[in-house]
Amino acid sequence: MTTRLDQQQANARREIRCIENRIRPGSARAAGGRGGESFEAACDAVDALKRRLGPSSYRWTYCDAAGDPVGLIVRWDRPEGKTIRPIYRGSDGRWRIGGMPRPRPLYELPALLARPDETVYVAEGEKAATAAEWLGLLGTTSPHGSNGAAMADWRPLAGRDVVLLPDNDPAGRRYAETVASILLRLEPAARVRIVELPGLGPGGDLFDWFNAGDSVAERQSTLAALVEAAAVCRVPAGANSPVPAGANACSPLRAANGGVATSEPILQCFADVPPSLVRWLWPGRIAMGRLTLLVGRPGEGKSFLTTDLAARVSTGRPWPDGSEGVEGSVIFICAEDDPSDTLRPRLDAHGADVRRTHLLSMVRKTTSEGRSYDVAFTLSDIGPLERSLQMHPDCRLVVVDPIGSYLGSGTDAYRDSDVRLLLDPVARLAEQYGPAVLLVAHRRKNAAVAHADDLALGSRAFTGVARSVWHLTRDAKCRDRRLLLPGKNNLAAEGRGLAFTIAGETPAVCWQTDPVDLTATEALAAETANTENPRDRPARDEAQSWLADLLADGPVPTTTIRQEADAAGLAWRTIQRARIALSVEAIRGNGRNAWLWQLPDK
Repeated sequence: MTTRLDQQQANARREIRCIENRIRPGSARAAGGRGGESFEAACDAVDALKRRLGPSSYRWTYCDAAGDPVGLIVRWDRPEGKTIRPIYRGSDGRWRIGGMPRPRPLYELPALLARPDETVYVAEGEKAATAAEWLGLLGTTSPHGSNGAAMADWRPLAGRDVVLLPDNDPAGRRYAETVASILLRLEPAARVRIVELPGLGPGGDLFDWFNAGDSVAERQSTLAALVEAAAVCRVPAGANSPVPAGANACSPLRAANGGVATSEPILQCFADVPPSLVRWLWPGRIAMGRLTLLVGRPGEGKSFLTTDLAARVSTGRPWPDGSEGVEGSVIFICAEDDPSDTLRPRLDAHGADVRRTHLLSMVRKTTSEGRSYDVAFTLSDIGPLERSLQMHPDCRLVVVDPIGSYLGSGTDAYRDSDVRLLLDPVARLAEQYGPAVLLVAHRRKNAAVAHADDLALGSRAFTGVARSVWHLTRDAKCRDRRLLLPGKNNLAAEGRGLAFTIAGETPAVCWQTDPVDLTATEALAAETANTENPRDRPARDEAQSWLADLLADGPVPTTTIRQEADAAGLAWRTIQRARIALSVEAIRGNGRNAWLWQLPDK
């Protein structure tokens, strides 16, 4: 008699055979157009696919028990839908395009073997399995989608506690049922719980649930409660599925005792929340325990600036505006500058205490067999950063320069959900251990934006997660002069800008004492004015005349100017250009956060 599991496995085998017939390893289609082609390295196979499909969106690596890469899953997110291509390493050590030989290893197999006492969380797909890691859990999946469960080697989960987190669709539920059936028949059988995540939309998964808005701690607490409430599955007599005989593929998954995991809101009354003050590394500019974003073009001096900041923290020297410094260690995560011929000389030139400055660039991984290998550090694995902070509890500043080099291969820098998924654990880490985290970001080449904070390269989530944003640009009137100008600031009133030059035999930052009464958005307007289309000049000339008349009798609040400009049909961006052309000064008024514009003294 054919059981449900037998039918599922047969269907999966037929689908896999169809796929392999269409993309047979070594065939002309698999090799990107040349028959029998194999590749010396996995990246060469990826490049062959990229020539046909363009830059990939995600890439996940599968390893064998020794920790050696044996397969790669590459994904493209395209307008017509997602495209996934597998790559595998053959017995001859060369790489080919096609599915891995069966039985296929589980995702993160070395971690599963190295942590035998931990509960394993199984999701459908590598992206969802990675979300388990952000929750501090041991996550895995089987390769090749919801129909690939029967082709994987699940024996590493024998006798272990396993939680299945199905996607919110029929295919996700079938995948969970198939995996549960396999795990319950291992020797010894795994202890399996099936937990449906609350609040998921159609097709939603653990990745979507994690990214729904709650903090990591809240998500951990909710998931722990769901797992605690779920009963251990068993295979009922005469059945082949871990769910009751009356359940179908579209019904809620149930444990063997018929219980359904429920969810309850966790409310926190603000009367129970003690108020606290923001702790500052640089008062009003860079907060402790928070993320700060520094945006600028390449070559503007961002790395010189971060070196000066690090030197001040390592020695406790005052800040350039005279405010009191904070002394502690500094951790650099820097990809673009050599530590020996660039970073160390710069630190010396800025007077840093190099005994308190450290560089995190590589991570040493060890397999269960004791083999070690080094890989580049990325924020997709922040465990080494946490251990670095534990090793240096006096750390007051972490510099990530540039942030784009540390996102990891599976992160799309232009997708809000991906960026927030990556940066939220970093923000929680900063909050837990207390250092200020300064993220350095390159600026977009296209400056056709109205607000300076939109210049940060990549998703707007970078500026959204950061609590303050600072911009570094050259002075339009003096190229040797750099301007550090304020963008958004969620923790303090809008600050004033500062200026510096870079000089010396071993170049170093030389701060200027006078503040700069200019915001980053106003500086952007000045740049645009210098490169504006000649057809826009009549509008700017009209705005200059209008603004000069408005300010002729004395200072006027900026709120009033904006209202008057709207009434006159003048764009605020054009008014900002006119302000730069007239050298209009910004002065602080008597009211809270009130600013006024006035014509310069003649």
